[in-house]
Amino acid sequence: MIVLDTNSFSSVLDPNSNDHIEFYHVLKWVIEHQFACFVFGGTKYKDELKKMTKYLKLLSEFKKTGKCVEINTQLIDNDTIRLKKICADSAFDDEHIVAILNISGCKLVCTKDTKAIPYILKEKNFILI
Repeated sequence: MIVLDTNSFSSVLDPNSNDHIEFYHVLKWVIEHQFACFVFGGTKYKDELKKMTKYLKLLSEFKKTGKCVEINTQLIDNDTIRLKKICADSAFDDEHIVAILNISGCKLVCTKDTKAIPYILKEKNFILI
């Protein structure tokens, strides 16, 4: 499993993206490995996802084939609230990503948001791509 931050969608999913060559291995891994998949969930992530209309059809196809798995929204939202109570720092705006990692048990995250990395690492030792 890997959490794909919405800021990395074009880099991973769009072969025409300027930095796709740096991120294509993420997509290749998900497609080629039997148990690999994207994992997502929670209200905030799904709200961000709605803005990514270019990728919705592709993600829908991934869901049909088990390559994209949705985690229970309420569980993610509850953990998001818990995390915001622990860290009220205004720079910590990716609490939903950390919550997805926590609830799913996923240890991989792909993000281009360098300011999120210290907060992700503070919660657990996740592997960042």
